[in-house]
Amino acid sequence: MDTLNIFQCPEVTVKRFLLLRLQGAIAREGTIGEIPLNRGKNSVRVVYVSAIALKLAKTWQQTPQAIATQLAATLEPLCYPDFAVKVAPAGIIELEMTDAGLALWLQRLAQIPLPVPESRIFSPVVSADRLFPIQYSHARCCSLLRMAHRDRLISIAQPDVATAPQIWSLAAPNPIPWVDGGDRLRLVHPGDRSLISQLITVLDTLDPVFGNCRHEKPVNYLTIANSLSQAFQTFYSQCRIWGEVKTETPKLAQARLGLVLATQSLLRFILEELLNAVAPLEL
Repeated sequence: MDTLNIFQCPEVTVKRFLLLRLQGAIAREGTIGEIPLNRGKNSVRVVYVSAIALKLAKTWQQTPQAIATQLAATLEPLCYPDFAVKVAPAGIIELEMTDAGLALWLQRLAQIPLPVPESRIFSPVVSADRLFPIQYSHARCCSLLRMAHRDRLISIAQPDVATAPQIWSLAAPNPIPWVDGGDRLRLVHPGDRSLISQLITVLDTLDPVFGNCRHEKPVNYLTIANSLSQAFQTFYSQCRIWGEVKTETPKLAQARLGLVLATQSLLRFILEELLNAVAPLEL
């Protein structure tokens, strides 16, 4: 099992990243079937929990607490610096994404195009009125990025609408200043955190698409796109980029623009690659 960080690894989703590391930690027992791993409901903290120790207790003939402690010791170097690993009561393993891990993951989503699946199941044809809110959010993301480029908050490599690539590349700042001098994520407003949480949730839901494997249950692409669109609209209404934020805390403004870029990338992917629809750069 490699110890590459979340930016360097080929896994697209956070959940897949953790599942493969859990598999590596329990490899001495061979195949054990599905590994339980679920995302916590807290939108401020990105926490995943696994009851794998309870599942292994009978096979390993140890208490869940003892097994969880062993696995946590193995997982720590595999997940560092992206996740903090700890053992909770009853042998539950908790993996909390660090600010450093979030910054790396967001940078990847904002600047590296998502891989196009080799095989995919397109959504049934969706009416234009149902697509419009999602397309509007995508176009709004693009508009904000172009405006920031004109105001020299950021520098986009190809800002022209006619020639813009699928994902805009930032010439500056690179990397995006996600964290402050104390390595704490600048994005702490509830609107920031809610959008980050939704980005992670949507990609985790799409994990079977990226893994080119069968869906256990059908994924409603329109529903997850709408959820992301709504989270973006809430972020846009609550989290300022211009005005005092641009003047007094320009790096926070740039981090929020990075979040806009990450959202644009994922909305474009869902629209074009899964809903077979247009992702307009302007409306």
